[in-house]
Amino acid sequence: MDIPGVQRKAGNGQTAESKRRELAQIASFFLKQHSAYDMIPVSFRLIVLDTKLLVTKALSTLVQNGVESAPMYDSTQACYAGMLTTTDLVNLIQYYYSNFSYSEALEDLGQVQLENYKELLLRFKSRQTNTLCANPLDTLYEVSRRLLATDYSALALVDEDTDTGSDVIVSMLSIYKILNFMAVNIDDKKNLKQHSLYDLEIGTYGDLITASMDTPVIELIRMFVDNNISVIPILDEDGVVLNVFAESDIILLAREGLLDELNIQVSEALALRPDDYPGVHTCTMSDTLFSVLDTIRKTQVQRLIVVDEDIKPVGVVALSDVLRALII
Repeated sequence: MDIPGVQRKAGNGQTAESKRRELAQIASFFLKQHSAYDMIPVSFRLIVLDTKLLVTKALSTLVQNGVESAPMYDSTQACYAGMLTTTDLVNLIQYYYSNFSYSEALEDLGQVQLENYKELLLRFKSRQTNTLCANPLDTLYEVSRRLLATDYSALALVDEDTDTGSDVIVSMLSIYKILNFMAVNIDDKKNLKQHSLYDLEIGTYGDLITASMDTPVIELIRMFVDNNISVIPILDEDGVVLNVFAESDIILLAREGLLDELNIQVSEALALRPDDYPGVHTCTMSDTLFSVLDTIRKTQVQRLIVVDEDIKPVGVVALSDVLRALII
C-alpha cells in the first residue's frame, strides 16, 4: 500500500520514477532505431473502405471479416479519410438504442455514406473520426508518441504516390504490434525481467467498472460509452473474476444478427465466442514487465486484469499503459 509523502522504491532502492525512466530510455532508444516500415509483413490482408460506402455496409464489412478497425479512403479526393472502428459501432448502438427502434436505426444508417460519417458522430457523445496516420518511414518512437497522444490503439500507414500525389494506404500499425516487436527483438531483456508492475506503476487501479453474468449486454454498452472504456471484468457473487466483456464481443453479436436483442445476459453473449477466443487473462502487481509482455505476445490479448491473492480485480493493464511506461 502506498504511503502519502513517501516515494515508492523498486527492489534495488531506486524510486519507481527513476527506474521507470531508466527502462524508458532503453526502450525509446530501441524504438528510434526502427521505422514503421520494419513492421510491414511480406504478405498480409488490408481492408480499405471507400467513403462512398453506406455506413451499414461498412460496418457489415468489419463484422464479416472479424476486424476491429479499417481505414477509409476518399476516392474522389484520392486521400486517406480516417478509420472506422468497433468503438464507433458501440457508440452507434448506444445512440440508436436509446432514441430509436432497431428498424429505424437501420433505415437511418442505410442512407448515410461514410463521407458523412463525421456529421453522424457529432449526434452523440463520441470522439470524432480517427484521422490519425503515419508515414511508413516514421520511427516507431514517433508512431508510439502519436498513438499515446490520443486514445486510439492503431493508426494507418499512409504514403504518397510520387507520380500522382495521391495518398496510398500501405498498412495499419497497432500498439499491440509495436509491443510484440519490441518484446521479441530488444536486446536488453534483463531490465524487463527485473521490475514489476508495482515498481513501474503501470496500470489503472481503483474504482473499476464491473458487471455480473446476468447483466444485460445493453447495460455494458452504456458503461463503455459513459466511461470511455473498452473492457469490463465480469465477477461472480463473491467478487472473483470470471471473465471479461470487451468491445470486440459486440462484433460477435453483430455477426450472429443479435443487435436487436441486446437485453440478453452477458453469459449468453460470451457463449458465442469461438473455441480459440483468448478469453480473460490476469496478472498480479508483482508480475514483471517481461512476463506481462510475454503473455500479451502469446495470447494476443489487448489488456490484462490485475487481481489480488483472492482473484478479485484491483486494476487493469492496457497495452497503452505498457507502451506509455516505455516512452520518454
